Amino acid sequence: MASATVSPPMNSIAAWALGIFTRATALLTTIFLFVLVALFPSLTTAREAKTFDHVYVIVLENHGYEEALASDLSPFLRELSRTQGLATNYFAVGHPSLPNYIAMIAGDSFGIRNDDPSCFASDLTIFQSCHGLDVQTFAEQLEAAGLTWSLYAESLPGIGNLLQASPDNGANALYAQKHNPFAYFSQIAKNPDHAQNLKPLNSLAQDLSGKAPSFAFIVPNQCHDGHGLSGCGDPSQLTRDYDAFLEKTVNLIRASPNWTENSAIVITFDESETKGDNHVVTIVITKCGGPVTSTTKTNHYGLLATLEDGFHVKRLRKAQNTPGLMELFDRSCR
Repeated sequence: MASATVSPPMNSIAAWALGIFTRATALLTTIFLFVLVALFPSLTTAREAKTFDHVYVIVLENHGYEEALASDLSPFLRELSRTQGLATNYFAVGHPSLPNYIAMIAGDSFGIRNDDPSCFASDLTIFQSCHGLDVQTFAEQLEAAGLTWSLYAESLPGIGNLLQASPDNGANALYAQKHNPFAYFSQIAKNPDHAQNLKPLNSLAQDLSGKAPSFAFIVPNQCHDGHGLSGCGDPSQLTRDYDAFLEKTVNLIRASPNWTENSAIVITFDESETKGDNHVVTIVITKCGGPVTSTTKTNHYGLLATLEDGFHVKRLRKAQNTPGLMELFDRSCR
């Protein structure tokens, strides 16, 4: 009896072909997504990031990376650099102070290259040079998302105060408007409800005992931030004073019911003292802690990008394409 070749049923061939096609499509899709994220890291959405409850950003002044970490006069800061999250490749974005502060909340310095006051300052004179901006900031992003924010500025005379400096504009100006970036944006400074978020530092303890804001921006006065004035003492005392301020403020936050597993404290410096590479220390403290280091090259825009990702709002301007620091924030207690 002659043998015969038997062909497989058509439905088996179709199933086999469909399987090959499905696996090939899945492989190509994976490769495409990998390449897309590699080429365009800003397309990694906030949905993939840790969700923050509260972030407290403390900004110090005018110390470069090596200077800040080498000093025996700042034992608390040095301890945090060893036991918490440390960004080793983090840079300020300009000189002097103001463009760095503006960058931290708006994703751009808008060409500002000096410390002129806000055009919305309550004591501005008619011919005085000033800066006034009318663009979206991180503050409005948070409000649109149903979240809250506050500035806490040491030596600010009162809630919503828009003075350029206090107690005066001279050698005793402990509070300086150049360290309060929110005062430079019209939608905040000209809106009494928004201006109520500009608070003296002594409001922080009260807010921490109740309902703290989602985002707190904390600035010491010029004797406690490392900047210095003629009446503040010598440079060694400045370092001791900012370290003492840090220890008191960090411990106050850590003792609060608003210090949760999904909260963080960020300590950064606005700029280095010299016009070198502007390399500055940035430390991220979380509830469970543990030493971790990020070598990612980033800057104040990258910090903003991380905050925007963690609060699930769109990245603004130069933050869009700047690498963030989520690895320092995303440390689980489990």
